[in-house]
This record gives sequence, C-alpha cells and structure tokens, in this order.
Amino acid sequence: MESLRLTERRFNHMLLVAVILGVGVGLVATGFRMVWLFAKHHLWATLTATYWRVPVSIGAGILIGAILYATFYPGALSVLVQQFHSEGRVELEENIPILPVGLIGLVAGQNAGPEGVMSVVGGSFGTYVSELFGFENSTKLLTLAGMGAGFGTILGAPIGGALLWLELPHERGLEYYEAIIPTFVASFAGYLTEATIGGMELFPAWQTTSLVPATLGKLSWAIGIGLVCIPFGLVYSRSFSLIGRGFRRSSLAVYVRTTIAGAVIGILGWLVPLSYFYGGSKMNVLLEGGYSLPTLLLTLAAVMIAAGFTIHGNWIGGLIIPHMFMGALVGQAAALVVPGLPPMLAMLTGMAAFNSVVTGTPLSSALIAIALTNGASITPVFLASLVAFGASPSIGFLSEADSRSESPDFHLGDDD
Repeated sequence: MESLRLTERRFNHMLLVAVILGVGVGLVATGFRMVWLFAKHHLWATLTATYWRVPVSIGAGILIGAILYATFYPGALSVLVQQFHSEGRVELEENIPILPVGLIGLVAGQNAGPEGVMSVVGGSFGTYVSELFGFENSTKLLTLAGMGAGFGTILGAPIGGALLWLELPHERGLEYYEAIIPTFVASFAGYLTEATIGGMELFPAWQTTSLVPATLGKLSWAIGIGLVCIPFGLVYSRSFSLIGRGFRRSSLAVYVRTTIAGAVIGILGWLVPLSYFYGGSKMNVLLEGGYSLPTLLLTLAAVMIAAGFTIHGNWIGGLIIPHMFMGALVGQAAALVVPGLPPMLAMLTGMAAFNSVVTGTPLSSALIAIALTNGASITPVFLASLVAFGASPSIGFLSEADSRSESPDFHLGDDD
C-alpha cells in the first residue's frame, strides 16, 4: 500500500513538473512567434514584388550556413527521433543554432514550419527539468512531453500536437503510454501560456466551412480522398529521398548546401508563388479556391521540391503543415476532376490523409487538421486519415521510427 501511495505521489509530482515544462515552452514559443511574425511582416511589406524572394532566400541561405558553420548542424527531424530512441534526451545546447536558423528560414520563405524548431526547444526543456527536479528515470518521458508541448503550443493544436510526438517515433501505433498524460498536460500548459500572453489571434486558423453533420455520401468521399492521397504521398516521399541522396553524395560544405537550398526556395517562390513559405499563412488563400488543375499540380510539385531542399539543405523546420498543404492541393485538384466532389471536404480530408500516409500518424494528423479548421468535418477527416494510414504501404519516410526498448513503467523506479 505504501508503495502504491509513493508511486501515485511521484506521478502527481511529475505532472506538476510537466506544467512547469509547458509554461517554459509557452514563454519561448510566444517570444519566438512574435519576433518571427514582426520580422516577416516588415520585410515583406517593404519587398512586395515576388522577384525579391530570390535574393532574400539566397541571402538567408548564406546567413544560415554561416551560423551552422560557426556552431553546428543539429540535424533534421529524423535525427531528433533517432536521438530520442538512442539517448532519450535533447541537450539545451542544440537551441543555439536551432532558434536563429529556424527564425531566419521562416522569414525567408522556407517550406518547413516552426513546429520543428519548438519540438527541439521543448525536448531540451523536458530533459533539463527532469534533471533539475530529480526525475532522472523519467527523462525520456519528460523529453517526449516537451517535444509534444513545443509542437502543440506553436501550432495552437495542443491535443493533436501532443499526440503527434507520441505517434511519430514509432512505425505503427503509440508505445510510450506512460507519457500520454504528462505530454497532454505540458502541451496545454504551453498553449494556455501563449494564449494568455499573446492572445488567441497568435494561432493560425484556416477559414473553412463546417460540413457537419456527416452523411454517408461525405464519408464515401472521405474514403476516396484517403486512397487518392496514397500515390501522391509515395511520389513525395521518393522525391524527398532523391533530393537527400543528391546532397549526401555531393559532400558539400554546410554553407554551400544552405545557399543552394535558398536559391531553389527563392526561385520556386518567384515562379510558383504559392510554394513560398511553409503553408500555414497561405492555406487560407488556397481554401478560397479558383485555381486551375495545372496550377494546382504545378504548385504541388514545387512545394514537394521546396520541402526537400529546405530540409536536406540544412534549413531547420517541421514538415507537418507543409504536408497538410500538399494534401489540400491534392484534394482541390481531385474536386476539379471528380464531378460532385465538394472542394472543401476534399481539401480538409486531404490535409489529414496526406500527412497520415507520409508520417504514419493517423490520429494526430486528423486532430491537427480539425483543430486548425475550428472543428470542421470531424468524422470525415478522421475517416480519411485512418483509411490513408491503413491502406498505404510502409513508405519509410521516417526510417528512424522504431519500437520502444524499455519495459512497462520503467520510469517508476527509484532515482539515485
């Protein structure tokens, strides 16, 4: 009985630490977002012509390369997942290049979002507070909770963001069940902190039309979109790998890689305007519709290429929202081809389905899409995401995904 009370007390203490962790993540996320949006607004309010995207992105690539050359390149999302499995921790020092490089890339049109930056920040905070408050046995869980908090806070999707980092490290499913509650607690603490300081208007919101209640016809369309996203997800995954293989074989210096990436991002952004920036700010433009099928397909190809060069060119960011933008493009294109398919429904289901195919995260993909569209079409979005996940082959976009190595409740042992 005494052992049970001790375990319960320890768990409650860990939840308190998770709240502290979330508040810390929320403070950093708020400051990061405010600086990023301020710089982006003032830069592009001055340089309004799209041709400015080329020199700005090239200049950003040079600057990012200089920062990484002077410090170090911490790696992309795949490295973070691998590091989580092998070490179960993220060091605070990784924030030194992550924060400035992520900020510059977001201002300069990269096709990767802020969630990648804040995942690292949150993970490092999780590692730090676990050691600060004597939870060494729980370091891996609090690191995971921090990554989920960073993701959910910066996107304004505390449920889906938290769940994504519980799904992402594994090929099929969610294995660290012990981290579920601490991760949700930390994510909501961060979200409420940012909302309190900066207001709800800081969070992105995609203006969609609610399509509830669901009908049998809408559910049928959702299944179809889930299946349609599979081949597009496969093409994207292979093109992404091809770009990465090209960079690896070239063995270029980091500042050369970042500059090449900047040139490609800028040129694509000039020639195909909707391929510039990571997707969140341009989603409402796409949701308004009115684009032709060739324009949609060209934009989809450009976004896929830009995402590959962003990540493999050593710019730093997350790809979840870019994936959802790709899925929205697929959905809108399908609505132009298939008579009777509602465009809004196709886009909403495509957002979740495409990311579900590529990353193998059906639950969080649906929840993030739902959160960012104010709860539109909950059932069809979940259905499309699950169908896409269940029917797709193992794409292996994140080859570092692995099974847990710890026994159940490994964190409940006595800390030294």
